[in-house]
Amino acid sequence: MDKGGSYEGYDVGALWTGTPGLAVRRLTRTRGVVPIPRVLPQYRIALSLGDNRATLAIGNRVATRDAFPAGTAVLGQPGDVFDGEMRDRVDVLFFLMEPEFVGARAGLELSNRPLRQDLALLDLSCRLVAVLGEGVRNEALYCDLLIEALVDRLITLHGAAGGRTPYRETLAPARLKGLIDFIEANLDAPLRLTDLAGAAALSRAHFARAFHAATGQAPHRHVLQRRLQRAHDLLQRTELTVAEIGARCGFADSAHFSRVYRRYFGQPPTTGRMR
Repeated sequence: MDKGGSYEGYDVGALWTGTPGLAVRRLTRTRGVVPIPRVLPQYRIALSLGDNRATLAIGNRVATRDAFPAGTAVLGQPGDVFDGEMRDRVDVLFFLMEPEFVGARAGLELSNRPLRQDLALLDLSCRLVAVLGEGVRNEALYCDLLIEALVDRLITLHGAAGGRTPYRETLAPARLKGLIDFIEANLDAPLRLTDLAGAAALSRAHFARAFHAATGQAPHRHVLQRRLQRAHDLLQRTELTVAEIGARCGFADSAHFSRVYRRYFGQPPTTGRMR
């Protein structure tokens, strides 16, 4: 996915991929002037995470003049020439989307829109940055869901007229039961969005909405609560160590388990044992 461009001069965050045809990076720079990678064969969207300063010309248009505020996004078409620079502090999420990915996802092409701040984008991006700060390994499913929501929003904002209306997938009772059984059987595993959507026989793009409609709860919240409830039961019924229980309930390490357990129950795991 990263063919065709260079990120020299940036501190490049980990490549985030959860589905073919999509790649997401966080690009940061503390100071200085940094050139923009010029030509790529994919759609690329730069989403500002802070009040950046940038001058960008994309194709035949000027996308930004100096100001690139938090919660704004600029789109480059496949093959468009980028010309410009980002100055001073730089903090952006950079999305690469293959044309086939966009077509299959929305049945439309993306088009340029005037630069404007979008509060939904800003909220989603702030949540993602907060989770990334705690380590992706601990919150991989939540990161998957945030990326999906960001992509949905970006496609909605840049979708050209004439595209088809996405159909709504539903989670029938039998499939919901199968999914819940799958989650219960795999609480010790690092469940990802692809795993859950596959178990429910739904697409990644519509899984979270269908799950919420069927249960009233976001998927990552359900999984986390089930992990914590199982951990609480094991603390009361077994002599396993805190580290062993955390591992059996899918937490990345004992520190992460203890932190999340305290946040949820208001006390450390050691006090959850039967007296």
